[in-house]
Amino acid sequence: MHIQNRDLLIAYSLLPFLTPNRTRLLLECFDPLDAVAQASPKFLMGLLSLTPEQAAQVKNPLTLLQVGWMDSLRDRVVTLADAPYPPLLREIIDPPLALHFRGDLSLAAGACIAVVGSRRATVYGANAARALTRDLAAAGAVIVSGMARGIDAAAHEAALECNAPTIAVLGTGIDIVYPKEHARLYRTLCERGLVLSEFPPGTPPMPENFPVRNRVISGLSSGTVIVEATSRSGSLITARMAAEQGREVFAVPGSIFSQNSEGTHRLIQYGAKLVHDADDVIDELPRVLTRAAKSELAAPPEELRGVLDALTHEEGSHLDTIAAKVKSTPAALAEPLLQLELGGWVRALPGARYVRLR
Repeated sequence: MHIQNRDLLIAYSLLPFLTPNRTRLLLECFDPLDAVAQASPKFLMGLLSLTPEQAAQVKNPLTLLQVGWMDSLRDRVVTLADAPYPPLLREIIDPPLALHFRGDLSLAAGACIAVVGSRRATVYGANAARALTRDLAAAGAVIVSGMARGIDAAAHEAALECNAPTIAVLGTGIDIVYPKEHARLYRTLCERGLVLSEFPPGTPPMPENFPVRNRVISGLSSGTVIVEATSRSGSLITARMAAEQGREVFAVPGSIFSQNSEGTHRLIQYGAKLVHDADDVIDELPRVLTRAAKSELAAPPEELRGVLDALTHEEGSHLDTIAAKVKSTPAALAEPLLQLELGGWVRALPGARYVRLR
């Protein structure tokens, strides 16, 4: 790909009808990309299944863009013509022509591992995502996810909490925060991680764009870990794309009574590696990740062990339930639970509930 094609790549990336499959055909047929200008509209219409108007835009994309807009994009976009373009993503069959970015682009060249799953995560799922993220980050992984509710958010937050690198791939324009309640997370990712989008600025959240986004999540990553997924979850699309891209697929098992486990259990049946802990991922990717020496965790003070043992990793326990188990009162448990939370042993959940972390 010749460097003079950079503006063309940016211009083509701004044409919403150029789907990944169409851009793949474009790159296969024209190198240098400038040669598209000499192609007949009829040929482009047949090759890419375009209308006459769309074929005209493909022949002359730069004439349709305001120079000021292009100037404002050049420094915040990485294209296939650029050396810093994410190396693993460059290898897939339909890489984005250009990626808009905010943050540290060099993170995309690291040992990326995707951690994704259900938007309606259970306490168990979010807890599993956080635990795996922490251990994968300790092994040198850059955590990739989609900034969605549930598992994605848990993975990003866990990475940020342990000062590990993390990348969010959006299904919207780079300037659109979705969901809106993740505005703070988005800002933090821009400041301390990396945010990527192949969609033009201003692109709102549209259902058809998220499967397109998912191929970038898997394409950036050596392996994809699915933590929770229903039988119709978009995470299964990510898993399928990862397999098609020749990348490793991992799945975390769950309860047979949970709908959120249906998708992950099916993946395991179809050949995904079952993940009990981060070592199961590390063992499959020895050239990418390095098993970190496990530090001995300090045991909680003796007087707090009874309270800790009353909690589970799978679901939140209400304060009244904990009090009944340890034969105490809710008021008397306020201080012990706070100490356990500050020590990283438990996490407080909405509704006066607590879940064990380790």
